[in-house]
Amino acid sequence: MSRSSTVTHEYAKTLAPADEYDPHKLEAAFQTIGLLDDGTLLCAYCLKTAATVDHLNPLVIDKKFSGWGHVFGNLVPACKKCNESKGGKPWREFAKKLNVPESRIRKLEAYEAQASAPASQDDLVKLYPDLISAYEHMRKINLDALITAQHLANELHRLEKQRRSLRRK
Repeated sequence: MSRSSTVTHEYAKTLAPADEYDPHKLEAAFQTIGLLDDGTLLCAYCLKTAATVDHLNPLVIDKKFSGWGHVFGNLVPACKKCNESKGGKPWREFAKKLNVPESRIRKLEAYEAQASAPASQDDLVKLYPDLISAYEHMRKINLDALITAQHLANELHRLEKQRRSLRRK
């Protein structure tokens, strides 16, 4: 697992806007785009039963916060296979690869348009350069701390393996 990717995603989550959870609003939105069938959520991509929630637009693009978040217009139900396969890819590219019908793509685009315009990390740095600089500094400190902790853990594992092998002799 990449520590850099983990830290980048966790930090992006802190910047990401989030709508207040409203099950009725979410249900109505998913019903409108045809992803709710008799109370069962359907995957936005393959229409199988959904088990997860996916971000149409990822939180991180090119190692920076994308501006998208946990908001209506960006969250869709997804089956585990589609969610994992899509990863951080653009949703339209992924949908076309799966041969999602144009009619569903148009519905997803209309749903996506309900989200407020994203303010990416590049946008935020223009508006709040000092805060984003401090944010990036803290991200680097945390990444360095995780990497150091991993090195220490690796050394502890090595020493424990060595100690156990000596005890067996």
